[in-house]
Order: sequence, then structure tokens, then C-alpha cells
Amino acid sequence: MNLLWLSFFSLAQATPNSVDDPVLNAMLVELNRSFDYLQDQETPPYWMEIAITENRSHGIKFTDGALMSNKGSRERMVDVDVRVGDWTLDNTHQMIDGGWFSDEPTHFNDDVPLGDDPLLLRKYIWKVVDQGYRTSVRRLIKLESNRSLKVEMEDQSDDWSPTEGFSLIEDMVEQPSIDTDEWKDLLRTCSASLLDNENILSSSVRLNQDLETRWIVTTDGVQVREVRPHVRLAVMTSTIAEDGMELDTYEYIDANSTEGWTLDTCLELADTASTALDALLEAPVVDPFVGPAILRGKAAAVFFHEILGHRIEGHRQKDEDEGQTLTDKVGQPIFPDFISVIDDPTRTQFEGIDLNGHYRVDDEGVKAQQVSIVENGVLQGFLMGRSPVENFPASNGHGRRQTGYGTVARQGNLMVTGDDAVSYDALKAQLIAEIKRQEKPFGLIFDDISGGFTFTGRNSPNSYVVKPVTVWRVYPDGREEMVRGVDMIGTPLITFSRIMAASDEYQVFNGMCGAESGWVPVAAVAPDLLIQEVEIQRRSKDHDKPPLLEAPSLNDDAKTNGGAQ
Repeated sequence: MNLLWLSFFSLAQATPNSVDDPVLNAMLVELNRSFDYLQDQETPPYWMEIAITENRSHGIKFTDGALMSNKGSRERMVDVDVRVGDWTLDNTHQMIDGGWFSDEPTHFNDDVPLGDDPLLLRKYIWKVVDQGYRTSVRRLIKLESNRSLKVEMEDQSDDWSPTEGFSLIEDMVEQPSIDTDEWKDLLRTCSASLLDNENILSSSVRLNQDLETRWIVTTDGVQVREVRPHVRLAVMTSTIAEDGMELDTYEYIDANSTEGWTLDTCLELADTASTALDALLEAPVVDPFVGPAILRGKAAAVFFHEILGHRIEGHRQKDEDEGQTLTDKVGQPIFPDFISVIDDPTRTQFEGIDLNGHYRVDDEGVKAQQVSIVENGVLQGFLMGRSPVENFPASNGHGRRQTGYGTVARQGNLMVTGDDAVSYDALKAQLIAEIKRQEKPFGLIFDDISGGFTFTGRNSPNSYVVKPVTVWRVYPDGREEMVRGVDMIGTPLITFSRIMAASDEYQVFNGMCGAESGWVPVAAVAPDLLIQEVEIQRRSKDHDKPPLLEAPSLNDDAKTNGGAQ
């Protein structure tokens, strides 16, 4: 992909460049016009950002070999941030005990037209800027009153930090259509293959294609047009066990394009999902347990994303409502000394697999950067947006958001490495030795994890829940047995210290992560990990039994002929 990347500095004016882009040029004109005009107000803005995001998407879904949906959409939204006050204290400052009803928004957005009429685009931007400015001034007044009545925040860092102006202009992209007979025939055949498994109550095969184009302009002099294509091929199966537990499997591939995907690609996903569902249906439910376990690479990646990744997001170190688990741990060991962690959104692939968390510029107009989080077990720093925290005054390019949300510091591509790595077979041998040493009846292997969540606030226990898909019980003699119905739970600082060893095999987790700034694409890479002690609890379940009737079949007509008149 060709791109133009130039650096320059600007105190207020974003100088138009030579790119023939009516959307970008309309944004620049309206940014400069609005910012200049508002300088004459009693409380002028000191910084502004205008961003427009266009998303073109298409999704095709098949179930039981039949087309269920075939939908395409195209939409644009404008996001506006207006900061009044100054770099040290502005309208976005945390309102301490201000009350939900007395607070005001700090981020503003609306839909904008899809066409390239510059005046029409500017009119829609203008309305959001005007609303944003008025609300920001009101909130600053409330903040100043609030501060006179409340104790000072522990972290006295500034509310915002400057950045270098630059221009990054990527080529516009056209994706090949997936709404073709070839793709529909492929998905139909793949979906129909699941009919052979009588255990499956419902299933789907989906192909989703997205093309996101982001335009960003700021009064720092940042001008960005970044293009992100994404496709996902996914197979889902589900059923209900005799005890009422819903069982699901979900196999998918994320990439930048469908290049290289064939019917065999889809059939392999379908076979994996179907086989795993059969095994889960036969697997016993495991009781609550504490003991040693191996997290395979993908499971370890999700595990690190949940228990570490959210706790090293910069804004959580300053927010008075956060638990701040790691705020005072910089320079101290939090993991064994063979563990290191970076977050690198500039990385596009790992061992040939496209990484979801790649971007060149974050949503605050800062270039993406590789950040060292943990070196040889010692915490080095945090993922930072442009809101400073104590001892970390500048962004490292991790301010992110879903369209329509305000930005906070978020993960990109979280990458875990382990020194003194051993083969997986050697790691399993260590697990068995640890089972015997602890005199446990068994240990566990977590093969895959569907997701999880974590609590980071002060008003709740700082804990996590990770939801495995396939879990194996490993006995002291090496025998393995699949089990089901468990969630892994724990608290982060204790779990960090329990990691014993890592393998030399790595896996990638691609997914979407939800938090205060909405859903953003992320990736995590990790080796297999041996953990001295994990805790599992029984997963919640429904109480419905499997269907009483058998599924319809072609033989039903023959059975009913000659029946009741």
C-alpha cells in the first residue's frame, strides 16, 4: 500500500496538503474556521480534533446449507473532541463525585452524508463542533466548582499532552466483492457439511468483510487518512447437553483479505467445530478445583490480554475509581524473570498470520509505537494515550476508540515471550511432575478460550474470569480426558507469580475487545505456559433439556403416509 508520510509542527492551523480528497479538505477547512472563530470567545478552545470514519461492510450467513442473510452497508460518522481550559486542566478532567445527572459528555458525534459535497460535509461537522464547544464550556464551569469542594486527585498530571504534527495519507482501497455465486456456493457447501452431525442443534457459516477508512485532523497539524480492510470466516455450532448446559464452538480466521481461502479452508473450520462439539457433549462436568495447569498459546494470549493488558492501560493509573493494581509497581518484578511483554501495533503479522491490532496512527492523532511493558519480569511502563499520568507525560500511540466513543488508552498487539523455553512435550512432563509434587488427583490443560472479562475498579474485587472452550483433565499417569462446564477465576497479582515455565510454541488470538471506548480490534501472541496454580469454578447453565422431537428428515413423509385420516 502506498502512503505519504510527512512531519511538521503547527500550533493551531492545520495546513491543507495537495491530496485531492474532498472529505479531508472539508474537515481541514471547518477545523480551521471553527477554531479561529472560537478564539474570540470568553473561554476559547485550546485543542480540537475532527475525525470521520466510513465503514463499508458486507456479511453473508448460511445455516444448514441455506442462505439466511446477505447484507451490505455503508455509513459515515463524525467524531469531535473540543478541549477548553488549558493543557493542565480542561473540560475532560475527572468529575469527583459529581453525580451522573450533573455530569456532561466530553465527546461528540453524529452521522454525516456519504457524498463528497464539501459544503454539506462542513454543515454536519459544524453542528457537532458547536454542540461540543457549548457543552465543554459548561462542563469546565462545573469542574471548577467541583474542585473547590472536593479533595485533590492523587495524580496531579496534566489533562492533555501536545504531539508532533504530521501527514499520513494512505491510498484508498477497493475490496473484491464477496457477493458472488462462487462465494455463496462455497459457503453453502461448507454449511451443508454440518448436517451430517446429528448432535448439532444450530450452526452457521459466516463470511464478513469490512473496509474502514479513517480521516483525522487536529489543531496540532495532524492529517491522516488510514485504510483498514478486514475479513472473517467463521463457523459456529451449538447444542444442549442432557444436564441443560448450552455448548458452543466457534472457529474462525481473521485476515486482511480472502486471498488463499478455499472450500477446504472452510471445511477444516467446520470439521474442527463439529468434532469439538461432539467431544464436549460426551465430556463430564468438572467440579471446582485448584491445581496446576497448562494454558496453550491461544488460551495464554487471551489470559494475558485480560489479566495484564487492561491493567497497564494508562488512564487506569489516574482514574480515582480504578483499583490501580499496577500503578506503583513500575520498576518492580510482577512476573518471573523469564517473562517479557510488549505491545506493538506497528506489527502487521506474526508467522504469516495477520494481526487484528495493527494500526499506523491512533485515534488521538499519534503515530503507533512499540511499547515495552515487562522486561525479564519487571514492569516498565504503561500503554499511553495523550492523557498523562505521573512519570509518563506523553502518549506512546495507544489512544483508541470505536467510532462514536471518546478515546482512552487501549491494547493493540500484545506479545508475550518466554526465555528458557522448552518443547510442549517437556512442558507437559513438568505439569505431570507438578501434579505429583502437589499430590493432586489431576491437572488441567486449557486448549482454547473464547474470551473473558476483568474487574479493575475500586468498587469491586480486582479479579478476572476467563471462559475456556476446551479443557483437558490430565492424570498423573499422563492420561487425558476432556471436561466441560468450567470458568477460570482469580486475582492478577497472585496469578502473575504462579507462572512456572513457557514452551517454544506460539499462537495468535485475534478478536475484538470491549471497554469504555467501545469495541476495538486487538491481537495477542503468547507461548504455552505452565502455571503452578489456577482456580476453576462451575459455569452457569440453563435448565432446558434437549429437544424432545427428533429433527425433521426426508423419511418423515414415508412414516406418516397411511396415518390418521
